[in-house]
Amino acid sequence: MRWTGAIVGCLGAVVVTAVPARAQEYCVACAEPNAVYRCVIENAQPGGTIPLQTLCLTAMSKAGGHASCAIKRGTVFDCAGPIKRVPWTSNADDVGPAPPKPEAAKGSDPKEPPSTVQEMADRANKKTADDMKKAGESVKEGAQNVGEGVSKATKKTWECISSLFAKC
Repeated sequence: MRWTGAIVGCLGAVVVTAVPARAQEYCVACAEPNAVYRCVIENAQPGGTIPLQTLCLTAMSKAGGHASCAIKRGTVFDCAGPIKRVPWTSNADDVGPAPPKPEAAKGSDPKEPPSTVQEMADRANKKTADDMKKAGESVKEGAQNVGEGVSKATKKTWECISSLFAKC
């Protein structure tokens, strides 16, 4: 009886792994020009270098010449666009170049809000580094001041004791 359970478990695992890959679907809304697509990634499998959503977004953007595309919320059954089939690929290079990313202006004004997340992160990193440098300098100055204070106090105490409390 024990062997029967083990055999059934192993057969179940073999059947599960033998199931062919299924299609993954997303509803994609694109702008400039505006369009909606039902993107179907055929033979989708885990383990690619790019997420499946990114694969759909890149393929729809390139195919339609759109400025930007985004995954719509809701179910794909509510998607009112034509079905566009995209073959699954495990490599981002097979899809082609991703849409260009907006670049931060090199000399952007720090008083203005950052134009990209990257610029915001760079500003935060620079500010943190500057704050850490200032804190280190402050600690160094404080240690020197403490050292001088201890030195003066020790000197006064020694003068007081050595003069038999006459110079206190």
